[in-house]
Amino acid sequence: MISLYTEWLLRDNIDFDIIYMDKYGENEDFPAKNKYVFKNIINPNNPRWYKALQYWKFKKFAVNILNNNYYDFIIVWNDVAIFMFANYLANRWKGKYCLNIRDYCYQKNIFIFRRFQKVINSSAFTTISSLGYKIFLPPYNYLQVHSLNLPVLKQIIPRSSLRELGKPIRIGFVGYVRFYDINKRLLDIFKNDSRFEMHFYGSHADVLRQYAEENGIANTAFHDSFPVKDTAKFLQRIDIINNVYGNNSMSLDYALSIKLYHGVYSRMPILVCPNTYMEQISKEYQLGFTVTDYTSEMKENLYEWYTHINFEKFNMSCSQFINKVLQDNQNFESAYQKYIKEI
Repeated sequence: MISLYTEWLLRDNIDFDIIYMDKYGENEDFPAKNKYVFKNIINPNNPRWYKALQYWKFKKFAVNILNNNYYDFIIVWNDVAIFMFANYLANRWKGKYCLNIRDYCYQKNIFIFRRFQKVINSSAFTTISSLGYKIFLPPYNYLQVHSLNLPVLKQIIPRSSLRELGKPIRIGFVGYVRFYDINKRLLDIFKNDSRFEMHFYGSHADVLRQYAEENGIANTAFHDSFPVKDTAKFLQRIDIINNVYGNNSMSLDYALSIKLYHGVYSRMPILVCPNTYMEQISKEYQLGFTVTDYTSEMKENLYEWYTHINFEKFNMSCSQFINKVLQDNQNFESAYQKYIKEI
């Protein structure tokens, strides 16, 4: 998260500017010395060629600023920006920039892959939010930076036990509610089973509320949009985190979800999809349950699994993963100290 950089730059009294594209008409509250904003309000009805033209206008806007200011170092945040500025950065700023890769950006395309290869190899360092991304990225000594929203995580009160036997196990999706088809199937599977409750908290939760009401699904709880600062409050209302997003998609199969961090800090198990990097981490640290299908058998297996979790071992597994996360982020801070603070 970009706040990692801004917090450290402020802490170390390092002046910085921010250049960004405003796509939503919002005034971003960045604590920068100068903010250079390129207005490009998104209209989904605009043709693709027009959207591409606006992005390249932004590139011209940003390059002009970079060329006319004597910056010591450039932090590039966003995979699209990495692609757009690849040749410019590699040719003009070699060793004086870092990249932050947060998603899949069609690197299977050889043209895109080679642009990323060139710009990555010429960077001071490059971070990725998931080691799973290495499968589609060029070989490089990447630093992993975990997506920790520390203000939220600091508010979380870790569990000291699992849900008491005899009380319904509350499966919850907390965040921007998407993947409606999958979640409707889950609602159908757990429909009015007194052993479970299905909770959905976040923007567009009302879409699933309507589905539940239309289909007589009563063992549910919903709350639509809420401020990010209230995330911990909603996490306290559930017992298992729903991270069932689907698979067979490059953007889903290799990512690490922010819900993983909510789970380990809360000491809550997590539901994951098969054949994903999330499943790999979940199995390695014994943090969750893989939803292989949407059947009554899966539901019974989940109930059996949850009620036989050894919480002491589970708590230790969460601690081990958190220690790994903190060490990875410490390695990242060391790169920051070397290339940015000591300039």
